Amino acid sequence: MLLKHHLPIEKSPSGVVDHYNNISLQGEICFGYNFVAEYDENIHSLPQLLCLLDALFYLNDHIKHVQLPKKQWQQSKPWQALVRAFNTESLSRFEFYSHPLNGLNETQRPLFNHIDSQRMSPKRPINLTQEVYRRFDNELGKFISFKVADPDADIGIFHQWMHHPRVSEFWEMDLPKEELKSYLTDKFNTPFNLPLIGYFDDEAFGYFEVYWAAEDRIAPYYAWQGYDRGLHLLVGNDAYRGTRFFKAWCKAISHFIFLDCPMTQKIVLEPRHDNQKLFNQITKLGFIKEYEFEFPHKRAALISIEKVKFYKENFQC
Repeated sequence: MLLKHHLPIEKSPSGVVDHYNNISLQGEICFGYNFVAEYDENIHSLPQLLCLLDALFYLNDHIKHVQLPKKQWQQSKPWQALVRAFNTESLSRFEFYSHPLNGLNETQRPLFNHIDSQRMSPKRPINLTQEVYRRFDNELGKFISFKVADPDADIGIFHQWMHHPRVSEFWEMDLPKEELKSYLTDKFNTPFNLPLIGYFDDEAFGYFEVYWAAEDRIAPYYAWQGYDRGLHLLVGNDAYRGTRFFKAWCKAISHFIFLDCPMTQKIVLEPRHDNQKLFNQITKLGFIKEYEFEFPHKRAALISIEKVKFYKENFQC
């Protein structure tokens, strides 16, 4: 579910409140971590309820579980939709943030398995052309979203980014526009890759390639599992460099990957071994540097994060 609008939601003594829409989640804490929510008849949609729950968790680290009792909420259509989605009237912080409703466009998009003589790995539908993820980053105060890269519409900005000195230093792809368009087209048409453009409040800032690790050049260099995903990335818009933006997009792209395929338990990256700026930032978010190894074209470092650790470090689950 892609939420298009988000208004400030404030913390209150007994919950959170959205003054603009005159809605709130008020309640009491039981056992020090379980929030029991009182019914609010002014909540008219599932997106409103999701935004309130998101704000409640974000503003209250000690709340690990939320209950919306059937006795009070059963006449509420948003509550009924929530129960259909989560199959429960109470949910943990992990259950909430790991549900596809928290960012994905298509919450039931199928994956197809590819089988060859040596391995089986999933592949994506090749007809994806839309926005695949959108969430409001409470800490940054901006929406972050990802759209499938269009080789025709996005070649201008992709060419510009690839010729940025800070990008070309590591990507080494400051090529003519025609060659870069061919590169994007190949990624778009290959079902093991998902090329994305990242946006802050609908302003493009970076390029991301999400891939199935078993089908990538990294496969011979680590003990991959069938649903591991890898990531190549660049930030081409200088306005969105820096620690706070790094934290926002790294958290969001990782969140998208884990939501996109619930069976994915690990994300890997293989940056150049001397990309110290990346290492300094990404390890703050729970990623670890496992070891260095020799690619044919570079000495690389294997960077990774497990699913459980990601949610613990980034959503306090």
